[in-house]
Amino acid sequence: MRKIARQYHPIIPLSAFLLFLALVVAARFHLFPFSFLDKNMVQNSVSVTVAPVRIINKPLWIARPGSVENSTSVPIHTDYSGILSEIYVKTGQAVKAGHPLAKLQGTSASRESPSAGSLNRGIAQESYDKALNDVNRYQKLYEQGAIPRRQLETALTRLQQAQEELNNAQNSTAGGNTSDAMTTLHGSATVTAPIDGIVTGLSVTPGNTVQAGQQLLALGSGQEVEVIVHLNQNDLYLVHLGTKAMIELTDQMVMGQVSSIYPEVDGEQISSFIAHIKLTDNPKDLLQPGNSVNVRMDTGKTENVRVIPADSVFQDEQGRNFIFIAVNHVAVSRQVTIGERTGDFTEVTSALPQESMVITTRVREIKNGDAITVIQ
Repeated sequence: MRKIARQYHPIIPLSAFLLFLALVVAARFHLFPFSFLDKNMVQNSVSVTVAPVRIINKPLWIARPGSVENSTSVPIHTDYSGILSEIYVKTGQAVKAGHPLAKLQGTSASRESPSAGSLNRGIAQESYDKALNDVNRYQKLYEQGAIPRRQLETALTRLQQAQEELNNAQNSTAGGNTSDAMTTLHGSATVTAPIDGIVTGLSVTPGNTVQAGQQLLALGSGQEVEVIVHLNQNDLYLVHLGTKAMIELTDQMVMGQVSSIYPEVDGEQISSFIAHIKLTDNPKDLLQPGNSVNVRMDTGKTENVRVIPADSVFQDEQGRNFIFIAVNHVAVSRQVTIGERTGDFTEVTSALPQESMVITTRVREIKNGDAITVIQ
């Protein structure tokens, strides 16, 4: 036995060393297989930089197509014959709906002998004027989203009833000349603005005698052209009178603001709303009737959006947008949908895996599945 031990004694240390070396190699292979199998891949990897998906606070805009049209003006007529005792406005003045424009005074002859029919008509006229003012006021509140639609519809029903009562009173007015009885003012009446606008075409002065149906002035934007934009019901919660707007035509921009909003009625239903935008300036008459424009309206609110570096986005031949995400030292391509660009960042509107690291350099040199080395 001792003889055998002496015979193999030199071999034992060598065997132990070889066993130890095998164990070390096996452990390294188990812990770092990449270094053994993919040494070639490491040598050929592409060095890149990465960035996380960020959240920023972005101004909320409403973008809609629009058109340039000739400015519309609303003529303001008097319903009565009488004397203009007061003019409350002047040319170029901006007024709100319900603002008093002028005061009419009946003639002395008509005040001396009012008939019962005229008195009834006067009462009906007052009821109608009040109902009309209510409709104008509720219409404005409804356009701003301040009241529900049913409240406006109730006011419209009252106006319709008042109109019928006024028509009946007019038809039953005593006297030889029905037309004169219907248009002669007994007492006084105030003419108010039916809409927001700027006073133009003021052609009368205090002391003038006017006839029923005569135009006193007009209300409009005060400009030759304006921009028209269609809005839906939900837009009214964000767009109001005075909302700032940017009108884009080709590569140029003109500033403006919403001057009025009117419902567009289809049959008996309100199908949409039309916003009229007054131009802050129209350099060199850039905007002409018939131009199609893009309009962006500033709602004054903000929203949180996800953004990535703009340089990380690239397109394929079909115009689709892609990015590369770094996953376990490999570049993985992912198709994305994008929104607006804000400075050096682009909004991403499609879903991305949590904590994604987006490759920001050499995105046009690498391919899906390429090995990468991330540079810190």
